[in-house]
Amino acid sequence: MRRWNILMMAVVCLLGLLGPGTRTVQAAARPEYLKSVTYFGDEWPINYWGSEDKDMDANFERIVADGFNSIILVIPWREFHPNTVSEVFNEAAFSRLNQVMDCAEKHGLWVSLRIGYLWDYYGESEVPPRYAELTKRGSSARNAWLEYCQRLYQTASSYSNFHSGFITWEDLWDYIYNLDRDLSKAERQKMAGECGYTEFLSSRYSLEAVQDWYGVQFSNFGEVYLPYGTHPSAALFYEYYDQFLLELLHESQTVFPGLSLEIRADGDVVYDASGGFSYYSHAATYACGNAPYSALMYSVSMGQENTGNYISADTALQAMRTNLERMYARSGKRFFVEQLLYMDSTEAFSHNTQIEDAQVGDFVRRLAPVLTERTMGYGLWVYRNYVNNCVYNGQFGLGETGWDFTGTSEVVERNGTRMASVSPSGSISQRLTGRLSDGDKIYVSLHGETSGAVYVKVEIGNVEKNIHVVGSGDFVVEFPFQGRYDIRIRADRQAYVDDIRVFTYEQKGRIYDRSGNELDLAEDFRTLNRELP
Repeated sequence: MRRWNILMMAVVCLLGLLGPGTRTVQAAARPEYLKSVTYFGDEWPINYWGSEDKDMDANFERIVADGFNSIILVIPWREFHPNTVSEVFNEAAFSRLNQVMDCAEKHGLWVSLRIGYLWDYYGESEVPPRYAELTKRGSSARNAWLEYCQRLYQTASSYSNFHSGFITWEDLWDYIYNLDRDLSKAERQKMAGECGYTEFLSSRYSLEAVQDWYGVQFSNFGEVYLPYGTHPSAALFYEYYDQFLLELLHESQTVFPGLSLEIRADGDVVYDASGGFSYYSHAATYACGNAPYSALMYSVSMGQENTGNYISADTALQAMRTNLERMYARSGKRFFVEQLLYMDSTEAFSHNTQIEDAQVGDFVRRLAPVLTERTMGYGLWVYRNYVNNCVYNGQFGLGETGWDFTGTSEVVERNGTRMASVSPSGSISQRLTGRLSDGDKIYVSLHGETSGAVYVKVEIGNVEKNIHVVGSGDFVVEFPFQGRYDIRIRADRQAYVDDIRVFTYEQKGRIYDRSGNELDLAEDFRTLNRELP
């Protein structure tokens, strides 16, 4: 599936490259129920927008054949809007968005946007400080956010297959971690004032009431500081943050009509003075302003023991029905379960409760009655297995962007796609340090082509390995994990390389593998989609 359909995709997607003003295609009728796939081609959301996505047309054909009627696109804020002080947009990213919207429209697929995604590899600016500035009313970041939301809505809504958009608590949650960071009392007081927490408290509570929560005497509200996560006063900050999310959502809805919010369904631990604890509920956000639905990430681990244990499909189905009913009672709106985590192979969450492996298919096949009761759609995150590739522009769709080329090495067109031509007098390299979590091994995969036998030398950190390339092939090499893992590629004769990935794990969903081969749950999801409206 690497290159055979490039010409077909170019023909089918031509109107998307020309722009929305030239289109005449109309989408299929608006679906009664969304059956969605989060789409990022053969990459993952963090680096999708710099990829070539050569198989887009074939990918959409398969998605439709599997009974899905829509896709979800993840739109990183920084990659689409690099600068927060002026209206500077990444036009290459918007051109790709037009291309995807247009191709999806031709296949009858509707599109929802997850906007404000926190992670990408674009540029050098720091993302967390930008999101921290969002808490400040009237800040340059808040104004830039609204510019970004407006531009996205204007772009997507010009297509007849645009459905809706949502932001998520997860992408906006980093500021909460300040409760547990090593900050001085003066820093906490300053941040409390800047983010609006102090103003929030003074408008809701008396100073005496705040003192009771903190167990500290304050002479005025200016002395109040960000609470510590292990202190009972953390509940006040959660209350403030819910209000911030709703305020940001309301402002965003003025430029992005109907924008929704993925709610935080999990409760946050709040400790009491005696060492006990309870859970703070974020139910105040569940209605999502004037949005037509509430968005939700749902995992079968919700409300379970989460001790690495397994449960039956029956238990998972009953728990899901109960959980959705409970949340619906607080939201009053149907949910778009845009991330249905029927399983999760992420190593960091290996302690979460899972369905017995042999019963996952049974769970999927029996989901229709549960979903139709309180939801207006569902979406999958791992429709196709992927790796946590930390390379930016690994398919050279953006030319040399993100890479350092030396000697006579360059990006060339070859067999209908862009590749890096690595000469014996040069190299290509990219700084990657800080993008991978610690692990035992680092894997490098790439596609190589030569006119004869060539040794391609791949260097990760201070370790180099040789790949013997004869003709054409796909290769994977292993490296020991190390603190510095920048990549450098050389060759003893001219070689062409493409599809470069550096990763530590593969995310699995048991629907399609990384090469697009069908796995055991594919038919179960086709069955589910046939039974849904």
